[in-house]
Amino acid sequence: MKKAKILYLLIIFPMILFAQSKEIKGTVVDENNNLLPGSSIVVKGTTIGTSADFDGNFTLVIPEKATTLIVSYLGYIPLEVKITNETIYKIQLASDRNTLEEVVVVGYGTLQRKDITGSVSKIKETTEIAGQYTSASAMLQGRSAGVQVLNNTGSPNAPASVRIRGTNSLRGNNEPLYVIDGVIISSAGEDVINATNDANEVQQTQNGLTGLNMRDVESMEILKDASATAIYGSRGANGVVLITTKKGKEGKAVFNIYNSATISQVSNKISVLDPVNYAQYRNQSALINGNSVNYQIDGKNVYLIQNGVPNETPLRQINWQDDIYKLGYSMNAGLNLSGASDKSNYYFSGDYNQLEGNVPNTFLHNANVRLNYTTNVSDKVKIDTRVGFYLSRGNMNQGASRSGGQRSFTRQLVSYNPLIDGELADEEIGGTNPFTFLEGFEEKIKEKRLNASLDLTYNITEGLKYVFRAGTNYWNKYRSRWYGPETFKGAQTNGDLSLSTLEKTAYTFDNLLMYNKTFNKIHRLNATIGVTYDGSDAHNTTYEVGQFPINTLEDRGPQYGELVIAPFSSLDIRDAILSYLARVNYTLNNKYVFNGTFRVDQSSKFKGSNKTGLFPSFSFAWMAAKENFLKNSKTINNLKIRASWGEVGNQAINPYQTYSNYGPELYSDANNSTILGVIALNIGNEDLTWETTTQLNLGLDIGLFKDRLSASIDVYHKQTSDLLINLPTPPSVGFPFYLTNQGGLENKGLDISIDGLIVDHENFKFSLGGNISFNKNKVTDLGTLPKGDIWIDGKLVNESFYLGNGVSTGNNFKSPANIFIEGQPVGLFWGFETDGIYTSDAEAAQGPSYQGAANLAGDVRFVDKNGDGNVNDEDKTNIGNPNADFVYGINANLDFKNFNISMLFNGSQGNDILNGNLLEENVAAGNSNNIRPEAYFDAWSTENPTGAYPRIGSLTSTTVPTDRLVEDGSYFRLSNITVGYNIDLDEQKFIDNARIYIAGNNLFTITNYSGYDPEITSFLYDGTIIGVDWLSTPNVSSVLLGVNIKF
Repeated sequence: MKKAKILYLLIIFPMILFAQSKEIKGTVVDENNNLLPGSSIVVKGTTIGTSADFDGNFTLVIPEKATTLIVSYLGYIPLEVKITNETIYKIQLASDRNTLEEVVVVGYGTLQRKDITGSVSKIKETTEIAGQYTSASAMLQGRSAGVQVLNNTGSPNAPASVRIRGTNSLRGNNEPLYVIDGVIISSAGEDVINATNDANEVQQTQNGLTGLNMRDVESMEILKDASATAIYGSRGANGVVLITTKKGKEGKAVFNIYNSATISQVSNKISVLDPVNYAQYRNQSALINGNSVNYQIDGKNVYLIQNGVPNETPLRQINWQDDIYKLGYSMNAGLNLSGASDKSNYYFSGDYNQLEGNVPNTFLHNANVRLNYTTNVSDKVKIDTRVGFYLSRGNMNQGASRSGGQRSFTRQLVSYNPLIDGELADEEIGGTNPFTFLEGFEEKIKEKRLNASLDLTYNITEGLKYVFRAGTNYWNKYRSRWYGPETFKGAQTNGDLSLSTLEKTAYTFDNLLMYNKTFNKIHRLNATIGVTYDGSDAHNTTYEVGQFPINTLEDRGPQYGELVIAPFSSLDIRDAILSYLARVNYTLNNKYVFNGTFRVDQSSKFKGSNKTGLFPSFSFAWMAAKENFLKNSKTINNLKIRASWGEVGNQAINPYQTYSNYGPELYSDANNSTILGVIALNIGNEDLTWETTTQLNLGLDIGLFKDRLSASIDVYHKQTSDLLINLPTPPSVGFPFYLTNQGGLENKGLDISIDGLIVDHENFKFSLGGNISFNKNKVTDLGTLPKGDIWIDGKLVNESFYLGNGVSTGNNFKSPANIFIEGQPVGLFWGFETDGIYTSDAEAAQGPSYQGAANLAGDVRFVDKNGDGNVNDEDKTNIGNPNADFVYGINANLDFKNFNISMLFNGSQGNDILNGNLLEENVAAGNSNNIRPEAYFDAWSTENPTGAYPRIGSLTSTTVPTDRLVEDGSYFRLSNITVGYNIDLDEQKFIDNARIYIAGNNLFTITNYSGYDPEITSFLYDGTIIGVDWLSTPNVSSVLLGVNIKF
């Protein structure tokens, strides 16, 4: 009986299934009715699907309740087909506008991809990946050839630095120009002004792109060569990043909500001596120096010895990095609503982010709102409005002071004594220890940003239109820094409070005439002429006071500060550019493209005839794939050869440098009273003018097998002249430097991008892409700088040179670390060459003295380059090169049914890092600072005469760079991995799609660098300090869990 029931079910069940489904057939073709074999046909919201056969035909059994088919084919726009009562379908796909017909945003307009003659790359990421980034600059990393990003995520609102095709300026800003929806925004690195050297300088700059919700970004175009950037004239030398925000699309309204939570931890810590070994090291050092030991060690316990007697209570043992650095977390939630009709479209979004940092008491809470609305008022008039508003508040950790030592929280976490009195609470330890930076320091920030644009388009006649654009970028920021009496800085004045504000309004007015028309299907003309006006007004205030009778009010009581450290200062800064521009793009027979661009800029930063600069460019592209010899090729479907030449400028210096500037200064009179005076701050130079960069670019774009494999290759040569540099002056002048134009530098490079769709089956797809960039630079000319004898690569040469800025303001590392030499790469490390450790006193006695001091066994052996028996500045030489041989990025994407995995790797190869932190961490000097284990265990001694590190005890202080500080900065990193799953919701009427995903950022890094992270961010925006790690904060690794729901 049981067997009969089973047989019955086996017979009836398929019949039931068959009754609930039906079979459909069809053919998939393109616009010209050419068959598309291998097309994918899938029932929407399910995994039920098939592929078209060799003749473009398909047969598919679908559920009775199925309503929609999704049909797709590589190089064509996916199409949703409504399922009717028909059983036979003919489905026609349109060519994908994201290939040759794709519209690409360029400066002051758009062009079709096939009409692009310059080097332009486009970045368009999924919403869930874009939402993991806090800035546009960070998301550029690893995604485009020729773009190098230094991005450290170790603190809230952390800055990032971007270089496009190398270093273009030795004094000015090297960051690209950022444009959001046609409006130029404040540059990265700009921030409120410090009242004085207030001990947090390394962390002072925030990210200039703060406030843009990356989920709102539709695409980013990177303009790299002069033909693409010349339309921006004097601001295009460093490349341009064009950011376009989203708009609604035709169809029903789409409503999305999302939520994600992230946890993070410091990705790497510096290994130092554990407390027991630290005590052993301190005791050994004391004995070497003829002193009594400080500690008694009993197994794992350590006791402080006072007056020759050990205390009864063991000391508390602490690992400062483990105790201070905690798990950070963030929560992000938001929504967006979009839609469109035949006359208008809209996009609205709201986002809230709450981030708690990896250091106690650090946080950043922010919210932003965006509304984009476009409407066709009539057949001739269109209005496009885009508004984004951002609001934030937070508290930052102390970070780092350029002086190092007790002023620096970052330094103290590594070097502070790991043994403390166990009977004291954290706040009772005394001295400047890491806890004092948590309890006694507070940096509050409050920030508002508004980015808005209004475009009015009037269609004059067919192909001709007038565009008026008005845009603004408003920025208001408040920052207070409180140093309590328990901190090193606050202890000098019984509390120290500095207040700074910035209110800046940048505005843009564009008047453009645009013409775009095709004649006889042979001639296509795209032309733009216009007049633009860009200006900004910034108001800065600073104030710093000390000597507080009470210390509980912090930033709420500046009026109680009895000592004026820096008087109230109010500074207004204005600058403006009036520009005339023209661009003509002519295409002949869809094969030959000619482009010419001209821009004339008049800048308020310069005087007289130097106000005006002309920046032209010319380019050509040949669509070789359209020629008869390739037209019918089954292998090559796209082949474009490009060539361009152009000139762009750089005026990234502060306004008013053509004038002598003055500022307040406090003096003491004979009665020890404070008098406020005025001092000169610089020497004005009326002859200042633009830096000019001339660039030649040759490019090749190729697509194979219907673009399943595509590549772009660009070779470029850039020459910059009239460099803006600080020329050293004689001491009698009263100022150390004089800003002037002289000299030049060169960048030569190769950019390669490759993308391939490796597997393309209906339920399994795998794509792989990558980019690599090679760049070589050198200083070609330093003008009138006098020549001098210097050592380069073991040879004494006579060349012009100048030194970069000094690294530290404290006792260690005061010397400049970089040198700029005519004929040599930019920013070579400059210092002493060494040759190991002296193994005996006899050997040491025969060596040259360092700065006149006698050598002992265990001292570092310095190389006396000129052989005069004394090692001094005349013996310095190049000891490393911060410039990478190449940088690269690799991306992979895998789709399997409802699962998706994407990965992004990036890396750098061949660059050196000068790790200034080793001046303290790798020397067993015998003071209270903790050190790295190898500096103790492998230090020279009579028992270890071959030790690689200097002897333990009192040493001759070496506070300048040596080759012992130089490390290989190459690395390979998994920047991001995201795994997502699309949830089937066939039975839901209101939810179109739901997706859950988990992502990891910075999960592993392969490197030989011994510091926190090879992406050093100590001096991001100082062009004269390159590749130097001085008190950088650690990077973090994070894991994110998120969900997106689409209605």
